[in-house]
Amino acid sequence: MKTMVIAVSGYSGAGKSTVVSRLSRTFNCAALFFDDYASRKDFPNDLASWLRDGGDPNDITTPLLYNHLIKLISGQPIELVKRNGWAEEYGIIHTEGEVQIIMPSPLIIVEEPFGRERQELKHLIDFVIYLDIEPEIALGRRIHDLIQYLRNDSEVLINLLDHFLFDYLYQGVKDMYIDIGKRVKANSNLIINANRNIDDIVLEISELIRRKKGV
Repeated sequence: MKTMVIAVSGYSGAGKSTVVSRLSRTFNCAALFFDDYASRKDFPNDLASWLRDGGDPNDITTPLLYNHLIKLISGQPIELVKRNGWAEEYGIIHTEGEVQIIMPSPLIIVEEPFGRERQELKHLIDFVIYLDIEPEIALGRRIHDLIQYLRNDSEVLINLLDHFLFDYLYQGVKDMYIDIGKRVKANSNLIINANRNIDDIVLEISELIRRKKGV
């Protein structure tokens, strides 16, 4: 049976990572996370200018994600170094990284914010699920997650929030989310209302996957 690759897309804070993790446990399948392969440095320096010029998602490349997905689809295990990329990109947290071995499986769930909009991965994705959420709620969730993760290190938390909110408000990150989000949503196979409890979201997607896989 052909391997099925499902991409979960949406704003930062929409719940992509949580949904991918939960689905991976539910189906005992491989999961790949965008933040393990890309960080702010992989995006255009001037997001506002990039958006004015058309905001081509193909300017953002993740060759290791592509290679790892190819290997998993072909039945080969991969070795991934897990890092706190979202914090390391600002030079705030440095870790040695945890090495994980990910085994191939008939179903692969990928956190891919750009859905099918990047040619690099487009031909490898069978189904795109878009988590549809209000930008303000997504931002609130993102801030809440950072607080929960770093609540015992107030100095790091304040520095990270400062960097993140500055980029979001003044460096084009918010506009990028909204602009790219519209394109990804328009080219998705399924749009999920993500303003709900995460359990309900995971249940709805799980039922869909079972129908598509015939299990």
